[in-house]
Amino acid sequence: MKTDLTRPEKAGRVVLALLVGTLIWGAAIDDESFSVEVELPLILETADGYVILGNYKDSVLVKLNGFGLDMLNHQIGSPLTRISRSVQISGTQSFPADITLKLTATDVHPRGSVVVSRLEPDQVSLSIDTVISRRLPVSVLSSDEVPARFRFVSVEPGHVTVTGPSSVVLLMDSVTTEEVDTGSGHATVSLAFSGGMVAYSEESVQVQIYEPVAPAECSDWQ
Repeated sequence: MKTDLTRPEKAGRVVLALLVGTLIWGAAIDDESFSVEVELPLILETADGYVILGNYKDSVLVKLNGFGLDMLNHQIGSPLTRISRSVQISGTQSFPADITLKLTATDVHPRGSVVVSRLEPDQVSLSIDTVISRRLPVSVLSSDEVPARFRFVSVEPGHVTVTGPSSVVLLMDSVTTEEVDTGSGHATVSLAFSGGMVAYSEESVQVQIYEPVAPAECSDWQ
């Protein structure tokens, strides 16, 4: 005599079948070794007072190896998001200094029994410089060819503090403004971006402008 299963009994059998299937699948894949490649951003940190110049390879291709459940646990539970390294500069005598930073498997921290089998690249070339500050005068750039000394009454502030790599800051003798319309009278003018990872203590200056007046000609001297 055939007996129909109730809805809870049907649901229980489905759950049991799924559970058994999952266990069989887990046992099967746990005997297999898997490889996964992931490209991670490389984050480099320097001590206070130092800066990395220019561009460098800012990502690393990481190849991971592990057995099925270990790899699954790693990817679900704690996937890698980046590689962080501190740049050691002790013992460097002169700057800018060229440094080769070697990357190893210990820089990556996969979860469980997953291991790092390859890093590409496995080293990064850097140029490190010291950070300095200097106080420099502000030079106003006018929109015509009249020299600023004949046109601008005052600039406030007249000096700004420049902070950046010593190899850049030491070559600067002034900080230039953006081009100023000579007919504007009084203007708030932004400082021109100099590049080179340089920062200013002020973003803009106040410029007082006047029109130069040619001296009157005297045709008769007494």
